[in-house]
Amino acid sequence: MRPRRLLAFLPALMLSAALLAPTTAFAADTETMRFSATESRAERNPCSGAPGTLTIVLSGVLHTTAREDGTVLEIITTTGRVTFVPDDPSQPSFTGHLAEWSGDVMNATITNAENVVLHGSDGSLGRQHILTHLTVNANGTVTSSFEIFEFTCLAQ
Repeated sequence: MRPRRLLAFLPALMLSAALLAPTTAFAADTETMRFSATESRAERNPCSGAPGTLTIVLSGVLHTTAREDGTVLEIITTTGRVTFVPDDPSQPSFTGHLAEWSGDVMNATITNAENVVLHGSDGSLGRQHILTHLTVNANGTVTSSFEIFEFTCLAQ
């Protein structure tokens, strides 16, 4: 369960959802799409390195608004449950919650915030926080960007 891969599939899911959401250029139009997904994969506990299975069950809402000036605003809100079951039953299992918000004004700014809190069966706690932002000017030049990535493991 490497931290960077914990929710690595979410941006791809959101992009897919965004591309499937119908919009009309140059007309004020708003569409709402609800989605859900489940993924299970082999991972490692980022605190101990123990191998196991990570399962993420999520649901969300995508709002897309095509504005009269031609810009498109997308807002995605996602919540879900995360579980990690180790291959070795003597290792702690984890259950927790994820929340993500992403906002995108096409060809201008993209902001993404992800938070995951996992509670271990041994009383430990794992927390992940990711915040990214990108601003692009009308010429396609990136004028600002940052990424904050934090993962902490707190033992009982």
